[in-house]
Amino acid sequence: MKLLFSSFAVAAIALSACQPVGTRNDGVHGGNLRINISDIPHRVFPGYAEKRSEQIIVNQVYTGLVKYNQHTLQIVPSIAREHKLSPDELTYTFLLDTRARFQNDRCFENGEGRQIVASDVKYSIERICRNKLIEGIGLSRQVLNIAGADEFLPEAKDNDSVHISGIVAENDSVLIINLKEPDKLFLHYLAGTNALVFAPEAFNAYGINGTVGSGAFRFKYPKSVGNPYILTYNPNYWVTSADGRLPYIDSLTITFITSTQKELYMFGAGMVDIIFDLPTKYLPDFLESNIDGFQSDPPRFIMTNTTKPNNEKRFNLYSARVKELYFNSLTYFDFSTVRLGGDN
Repeated sequence: MKLLFSSFAVAAIALSACQPVGTRNDGVHGGNLRINISDIPHRVFPGYAEKRSEQIIVNQVYTGLVKYNQHTLQIVPSIAREHKLSPDELTYTFLLDTRARFQNDRCFENGEGRQIVASDVKYSIERICRNKLIEGIGLSRQVLNIAGADEFLPEAKDNDSVHISGIVAENDSVLIINLKEPDKLFLHYLAGTNALVFAPEAFNAYGINGTVGSGAFRFKYPKSVGNPYILTYNPNYWVTSADGRLPYIDSLTITFITSTQKELYMFGAGMVDIIFDLPTKYLPDFLESNIDGFQSDPPRFIMTNTTKPNNEKRFNLYSARVKELYFNSLTYFDFSTVRLGGDN
């Protein structure tokens, strides 16, 4: 059966195809990665990411003290280049990477993103907590276990001068967090979307509509809404690899087509490089129609399986031109390490 696209979907794909790519075509960097996610984001800001689309986007635009290695899901450095845990497991000391900077934006002096300091991390954690409390959203056990949280909670909604005493910015490069009880999951909280870091200047200027982070990618259009979202590489991103600064790709184009049939059509026609979490009932027909793409040497299409928490089986599809992409059980993707090669 021939699939028909709405004018909205056609416009989205046409826009993604027109984006300039290869702006750093040095043999290592370059290219536009095209992704479709089948849910439409509502609020793309730290502390609010609940949908898959929101989680994927905020993890590209923002960073936290630590993050997940997307292959092993182990905790690895990010804004904090290292951390130490006291023998009683109650005090975490984070040493910040002095190279870490916010993305350029007019909210900063001369429009240039400044260095990230320990007080920015403290501010972000407390601001996310304030936002949740104002909206009547409960806080995680990890937050409630920080020393001083009990005193912070009653007044935080109405008094910005109240702080969590257990989060201490000792100086620009050292942040200390004191817990009430040992918590093996505390670093996982810091690696999640509820502890991503943003600048006070950005929040004061834009509130939760802000898009200024410190991740490998930034919004091409700061007030990006609708379909698609376009993220471009962040020239201020400080993380490097053996063969140069990350990210490798120039841009991400993210569409939000919710029809599985349309997603599959787009993928088979070469309009997108990755689609996620597809119901297995659509797999037989797609394989039958596109078997050559899987069996060619080398293959053009690659499939991986996913098991949902309720044991429901799903599958993911991606083009073989996408290198160094790992699917994992936490919906955590770090597209800064993805490379593109071969034909679209």
